[in-house]
Amino acid sequence: MFVAIRNTENKMYKGALLILCILLSWSIWSYSSGVRFDQKPRVRALLATDYSSLEDFKAAVDIVYLGDSQDSFLGTVKLCYEDNDELLISALTDGVTQGDLTDAHKGSIWDKLALAFRTPYAVWNRKDLSKIYMLARVRKVLFGEGDVAFYDLAEASMRNIIPINGAFDNFRDSLEKGYINTFNHITAQSVITALYDDEIADYLAVVHERHAMPQLVSGLFSEEQLHDTLNFPVDNYVDIINNEIGQKLGNYLKSKYKISNVTVWTAGFTCQFLNEVQEYYSSSFEVDIIPFKEDDNVIVRFSSKIETIKKTKSYL
Repeated sequence: MFVAIRNTENKMYKGALLILCILLSWSIWSYSSGVRFDQKPRVRALLATDYSSLEDFKAAVDIVYLGDSQDSFLGTVKLCYEDNDELLISALTDGVTQGDLTDAHKGSIWDKLALAFRTPYAVWNRKDLSKIYMLARVRKVLFGEGDVAFYDLAEASMRNIIPINGAFDNFRDSLEKGYINTFNHITAQSVITALYDDEIADYLAVVHERHAMPQLVSGLFSEEQLHDTLNFPVDNYVDIINNEIGQKLGNYLKSKYKISNVTVWTAGFTCQFLNEVQEYYSSSFEVDIIPFKEDDNVIVRFSSKIETIKKTKSYL
């Protein structure tokens, strides 16, 4: 009897070991073959207009400042946002800003070399960064009258919200710092991640937020900043969280639709992608949103712009 039990235990052990080996082998194969298991973010997007103060925001998102420097431009801020049984962590550290990139581009060869020393990533990826910059800006000279950018997509999504069931109970939600700002960050980050990857999307997000308000990394805000209605720390912290959500959403859609550098962004595909993004917004804010149509001007224009930019070597 004892021998029978022991043999059974051995078989169970070997069976469990075999399953473990199979799972491990599958994981290694999946990683090496580029298969990803990205999931749609469960956390809901944030609206800056939901928070009246920094303390109000801290009730929803934990903020931790690392480092004890008295220099307001130095340090690291860590944001922890938990929602729908998912924890999202994002960090911002002092470093190169969007302004530094612009100054070096316009400056001397020495300015460019100094920037290359500080952020070699920007040098190695300068061609892709220049293309993304064009996606983010309206350039009628290059792309014709009626050119659109990420902000236009955000405005279009806001206009697609059906004004029922309290969708615009807070009037400020219809303004620039409301839905439009949230949609702008998440849509842009999801598209950039799908077209390129989340590393370059995060790099652009980080240099932008550092430039917008360097004190974000230290938390050493002036009273004027804490009460500024145009450049408010909460707005930027909301952007940091939403940028992270956009990257997760972009990776999910990139995996779902097997997007690669040979994917053709037709009006139909761009419409399908952006409607997936809008479905996330609808779920986050419990609002009804009219889906885009592939013959919508903003869809036709943006899909054409993506394909034009993909075929160009660089805009530098």
